Amino acid sequence: MDMRLFALDTRAMETICKRYCTAGEKEILLTHYHWMSFLLRSFREFLITLLLITLVAVAWELEWPLAEIIGTVVSVWVIFVLFRVLKAYIDWRFDFLLVTTDKIVLVDQTSIFSRQEKPIHLENVGGIAAATQFWDIFPFGKITIHLKEGLGGDAVTIYFVPHAQQVAATVADVVTKYQRKGHAVQES
Repeated sequence: MDMRLFALDTRAMETICKRYCTAGEKEILLTHYHWMSFLLRSFREFLITLLLITLVAVAWELEWPLAEIIGTVVSVWVIFVLFRVLKAYIDWRFDFLLVTTDKIVLVDQTSIFSRQEKPIHLENVGGIAAATQFWDIFPFGKITIHLKEGLGGDAVTIYFVPHAQQVAATVADVVTKYQRKGHAVQES
């Protein structure tokens, strides 16, 4: 189901590819983040939920007034848990990395009100690095895109990338081909 609500657009992948891709540019890689990013970002809220359920169970055992306690617990849960879980879900589900023959586009959907799209042209990429996360137990890792010094020499790190080593190798290959193509044009 395609939907648009403020800055949240479920068709963002197609829209962004159309927006940033020029004629003749091809999509090489599109990857979302691993589901563990959602799980780990919402783990604290899971513990808070268990604590609140325990509180209701204790209140029931002690025969306290359940209506007031359940009302308070539900209010606390909505304020402190629900919105954080929704934010973690949106952040996981709608964030992605798009690699084309000319650029890398990072999309960070932080809420229904905010989406950041960061295109990085391949000529500005100084290098790509991949690293494991959580002792390489899970099939994801982090990728660091090093930008050239003339652009501030910053680095962009992306966490929870599935099969980070293969993604980094693909991006490095695309960058190398792009730079060789540009070098060949300059020499002729």
